[in-house]
Amino acid sequence: MREYVKARVYIDGRNIPYPVYTANEYLVGHDKLAEDEVESFVEVNGKLFNRLNQVIALKQSCYLLRHTSYSCGSLSDSLYSLKMELISEMREKYNYQFDDEWMDSLVKDYL
Repeated sequence: MREYVKARVYIDGRNIPYPVYTANEYLVGHDKLAEDEVESFVEVNGKLFNRLNQVIALKQSCYLLRHTSYSCGSLSDSLYSLKMELISEMREKYNYQFDDEWMDSLVKDYL
C-alpha cells in the first residue's frame, strides 16, 4: 500500500488510527491481482470496480463517524445498511463476493 494512504486520520483534533484503503489495494491484497491485472480488471469490470470503491468508502465512513465527538450512530447505521445493500448487489449482479471480514482484519492488524 502507498505510504501516504497509511496516514492516520484526524477527527476533532484527535489522531484516529485508521488506514485508508481503495478498491485497487483490495484487489491487490485480497484477490492477489498484480497492478497490471487491476488495470485489466477495471477495463472489463469498470462498474464493479466503482461499486467496490463505494463499498470500501462506506465501510471506512461508518467507522470514522463512530469516532467523532458528537455521536453519529444513526448516520453510521444508515451507511452500514447501504453498504450491505451494495455488497448484496455485487453478489447478485456481478457474482462477486466482497470480503468484509478480510477488510476488518486489515484494520485490526494496523491498530
